[in-house]
Amino acid sequence: MTGRPRPTGRELDDFRARVRKVISEHAPPLVAREGHRAPVDAGEEQQLRRWFRAMYDHGLLGADWPAEHGGDPHHHPLHGPIVQEEVLRARAPRPVDQTGLAAAITLRFGTPAQQAFHLPRIRRAESVWCQLLSEPDAGSDIANVRARAAERPDGTFVLDGQKTWITDAHWADWGVGLFRTDPGSTRHHGLTMFYVPMDLAGIEVRPIPTMAGAPDVNEVFFDDVVLPADSVIDAVGRGWHVIMTGLDIERFGIGGNVVLLDLLHDDLVTLVAGLEIEGRPARELDDVRHAVADLGIEAAIARLVVDDHIDRTLDGRDQPGSAAVAKLGFAEAYHRISSYGCRLAAGAGGVVAAEAGPALARLQDAWLWSRAYTISGGSSEMMRNILAKRRLGLPTT
Repeated sequence: MTGRPRPTGRELDDFRARVRKVISEHAPPLVAREGHRAPVDAGEEQQLRRWFRAMYDHGLLGADWPAEHGGDPHHHPLHGPIVQEEVLRARAPRPVDQTGLAAAITLRFGTPAQQAFHLPRIRRAESVWCQLLSEPDAGSDIANVRARAAERPDGTFVLDGQKTWITDAHWADWGVGLFRTDPGSTRHHGLTMFYVPMDLAGIEVRPIPTMAGAPDVNEVFFDDVVLPADSVIDAVGRGWHVIMTGLDIERFGIGGNVVLLDLLHDDLVTLVAGLEIEGRPARELDDVRHAVADLGIEAAIARLVVDDHIDRTLDGRDQPGSAAVAKLGFAEAYHRISSYGCRLAAGAGGVVAAEAGPALARLQDAWLWSRAYTISGGSSEMMRNILAKRRLGLPTT
C-alpha cells in the first residue's frame, strides 16, 4: 500500500502530458527497434547516456526513490506505468533494464556507503550496468552457478569463471554478479552477490552477435579478478535472497511492457490490410480475421493482468507469483503476435503493400527477439514452475 490517495484522472492526464513533453524535448533521434538496445558506436552511446540522465533529471526515472537519494516525494506508483507506456508509444530508446535492477538492489540491500557511491552515478548516467548471472550451465536454472569468488585472508575476493548471454556487458561500467563463495555448497546455498567494475584486470568481454545482427549480448570471462571486501552486496552467502528479490522486479518490468503488445497488434492489423493471399485480400479471409481477433484478445488479457497486479499492490492485496504471471503472459503473447505476422507475410510470398512495409519490419524485429523474452528473466517454463509452487501450492519434487 502506498498510504497516499490515488491521483484523479485529471492529475494523471497532467502527468502524462508532462511525460510526453519531456520525451519530445529530450529523447534522441534514435528510433527504438526490438532486440536492438545497445548503441552501435560512441556517438549513439553518448546520446543514450544524455537521454537516460534527462529521464532522471525530469523525474521519469528514479522518482520512486527515497527523497534523500533524489526521489520525488509526490511520486505515485501509477506514474511509473505511464512513463513506461509513453516511452514505448513514442518508440524512444528505453532505459537500460539492468541499471534499474542495480538501483533497486542498491536501495534495498546496499550499505550507506554503497548507496552514496552508486546512486548518484546512476542518476547522472555515468554508470550503465549489466547483470552477471547466466552461465553455460546456469541459464534459467540460475541456482547452478559455478563461477567462483574465493575470499582471501585480507577480505578481498578473487573471481574466476564464465558468464554468458550478458546484455550490455560490452558498454557497461558496472555489473551486479552472482558467484559461488562456498566451494562445498550446492544449488542456492553458498552464493553471494557483488558489485563488479567492468574495467578490472582479468575481465574479458566477447560479443555474441544475435540473429538480428544486434550487438546486445556477450560472454564475460573472469581470470583472477580481484574485488575489494566492500564489493559484497548485503552479506556473504545471501546472494540467492538478493537476486530473487531483484528478479521479481525485473520480471514485472518485462511484463509491464504490455503496451508493446498493442503496438505489435496494430502493426499486425496494418500488415493484414496490405496483404493478398492467393489473390484475395488477407483481411477477407475468415481464418486470418479470427487469428487476428484471438491475438488481440490475448494482448488485452496480458494488459488486464498487469492492471490487476497494480491495483492489488496499491490496495495491499498482491498475490504470490504475480510477477511470473505478468512476465509469462507478455512474453508468450509477444512471440505469438510477431510470429503470426511473419508467417502471414511469408505465405503471401513477401509481397506487401508499401504502406505496410514499416509494420512488417517491426514485426520481423520482434519475432527475431521474441524468444529472448521467453528466456530472459527466467524462461516461460520456469515461470510456470513458480506459479505452480507459489500460486497453486503444488508440491515440489
